[in-house]
Amino acid sequence: MEYILHKKSNCKRIKIRVIEGVVCVSAPFTVSKKIIDDFVQEQEAWIKNQLDKNTQSKENDLICLLGNEYRLHYINQKMCYVAGNALYLYPDKTLIQKLLKQNAKKYIDLRFEFFCEQLNIHNISLQYGFYKSKWGSCTPSKHKICFNVNLIFMPLEFVDAIILHELAHLFHFNHSKDFYNLLCTWMPNYKEIVKENKKKQLPKLY
Repeated sequence: MEYILHKKSNCKRIKIRVIEGVVCVSAPFTVSKKIIDDFVQEQEAWIKNQLDKNTQSKENDLICLLGNEYRLHYINQKMCYVAGNALYLYPDKTLIQKLLKQNAKKYIDLRFEFFCEQLNIHNISLQYGFYKSKWGSCTPSKHKICFNVNLIFMPLEFVDAIILHELAHLFHFNHSKDFYNLLCTWMPNYKEIVKENKKKQLPKLY
């Protein structure tokens, strides 16, 4: 496996990182090339998994949006849209994110309103963004909940699970036993749904 090697005086052990699809290895000056090669080979499964996460989606790939599959097509016109069972994208990050946000917001707003009516919850504002390490967040003091636009790529039951997770934080601020007891009264299979989708890889559209 090809990789870029950086030997550093302040490095105490061999480290592997995958940055923008490139495998980068840091190692102490005293470690031989053979030992480094052997270490990289041992970590090959992990490296391939990381590389898959960074693989750009290709023409004709199937992309799942809100529970439906669409055939991906890149186009030369400066627009992004869905038509029938096809997803047409101009390769521009801003335009692609705009399309994803519009569609995610439209669906999540409706589901959020549904659950709020069921649970008698009122006056909560919603925000949407692209986050790397969280699906959502809740700020009870500001009556505000944020959702990750990338939920658009997840199964609909998972989207519901995240909505209910953030709503539960209006009653319990941390992830205490009481928090999960409340959440599981609303969605008894919550933990199973989250576990099933924990390692789901998201498409890389830009």
